[in-house]
Amino acid sequence: MKVFIGYISLSGNTERMAVIIKDRLAACGCNVEMERLDTIEADTLKDYDLVLIGSYTWNKEELPYEAMEFYEELGQADVHGVKAACFGSDDLFYTNTYTAIDILLKKMKGSGAYVYDKTLKIHQKTTTYDQTKKCEDFADQVLRWSNKRKKWRLFSRSRVLKIPHYVKSVSL
Repeated sequence: MKVFIGYISLSGNTERMAVIIKDRLAACGCNVEMERLDTIEADTLKDYDLVLIGSYTWNKEELPYEAMEFYEELGQADVHGVKAACFGSDDLFYTNTYTAIDILLKKMKGSGAYVYDKTLKIHQKTTTYDQTKKCEDFADQVLRWSNKRKKWRLFSRSRVLKIPHYVKSVSL
């Protein structure tokens, strides 16, 4: 499976989350590419089987300026059918936390992507065992979800095209 992880990080917390997720997906056999959001074009997302987008929240409840160009391109990009998930870190000092992640999630859905409804939101540093475990668990959950989406899409396509299918019981 070809996976892309795009992120924006100011203090390094979201980048550490992205690295943990990348390592976990690579250990599961995925071909993972990772880049900052301000260096890619949104149109390239359609080339991947799974996309994970990470961000921090800027100025209490805004998208970081580094992600604004990506955000604007996302509205015009062809990402229909792309499987995506969002993650990020924030400071719980503010009243409206993690809003950048929710903004990106809503934009991905509005652009036609299949979005994993659960997001990974971690308070600031990802150095504790529990926070690292949350990142690894999120990677596992998203991978399972994306594989189920693929199977369901193939099954639905065969039903629409009225392709007969034969069920074999196979033990792996």
